[in-house]
Amino acid sequence: MTQTAPVLSLLRPLGLAALVALLPACATLGPQASISLSDSHVEPDLVSVKHVVEKGQTVYRIAKSYGLSVEELIAANNLDATGELKVGQELWVPGAAKQAKVAQYDSPEPEATATARRGPTGSEKRPGQTRAVKVGKQEGVLQWPVRGVLYAKFGRKGKEGHDGIDLAAPAGSVVKTAGAGTVLFAGDQRGYGLIVLVEHDSHLITLYAHNRDLRVKTGQKVREGQVVATVGDSGKTSGPHLHFEVRKDGVPTDPLDFLGPVPPAEQ
Repeated sequence: MTQTAPVLSLLRPLGLAALVALLPACATLGPQASISLSDSHVEPDLVSVKHVVEKGQTVYRIAKSYGLSVEELIAANNLDATGELKVGQELWVPGAAKQAKVAQYDSPEPEATATARRGPTGSEKRPGQTRAVKVGKQEGVLQWPVRGVLYAKFGRKGKEGHDGIDLAAPAGSVVKTAGAGTVLFAGDQRGYGLIVLVEHDSHLITLYAHNRDLRVKTGQKVREGQVVATVGDSGKTSGPHLHFEVRKDGVPTDPLDFLGPVPPAEQ
C-alpha cells in the first residue's frame, strides 16, 4: 500500500509544525524526512532532592520520610529488588522540595506528619511535594517504556496542555518501546530534545522525548520492549526523565488508558 498523506495530520496535536515533505502513512519513512518545529515544548518542573544515606537508614525509612513508596524510590534509583544501601550512597528523591529527617534502625517506624494531606489518588502528599501515583491496567495494550516515578500526568497544567506523562528516572536508564511497530522519526526536535516516534497497529503512535541518546533510526522496525533510547534531559526540561505520549488516530490520549501493569524491580 503506497497511499500518501501528510504525517502532519498525525503529529499536529503534538504542537509540532509542518513536515518538510509529505511522508507515506502506510509505508516505511525515508531517512531524508525531517520535522520542523514552530512551537516550543515546555515540561512541568521536576522537583527533587539528593539524599545521602547515613548509617542505620533503610529504603523503607527513607521512602516513608519523603512520602514515597518503597517501589517508587527503588524505581527512581534503579536499585535491585533487595533495596540494599551503603553508607554515603546518593539517592535521587523526585517530588521532594527539601531534605527530610530519616529515622534509623533503632527508632520508631516513621509516620506521616501532621501537615500531610491526601493526594488525588488517596496517597499521602506533603506540602511542597509532587506526589507520585501507582498506576497500570491489568489488560493494557502497551508496556511501560521505563521504570520510574510518575510525577506529571496527562491533561492541563495551568494554561498549558500536557499531552503525555512524565516518568522520572536516573539518567542513562534504558527506554523501551511500548509495543512493536515502525520508527516514524528519530532525531532532535526543539523543546522535546532527542525523540523517537513509533507507529503501532490500531492507529496508535507513541513518542519518547528528552532522551540522552537514541538507539534506533527513522524507518527501522522495532519489537515490543526493544531499547530505543536512554533517559536524559535534552530539550527544555529541568531534570532527567522520560516524556511519553500516546496518540490514537492522531489525537493526544492519556497514556494511562493504554499502559499495562508497572514492571517489577529487576532481580
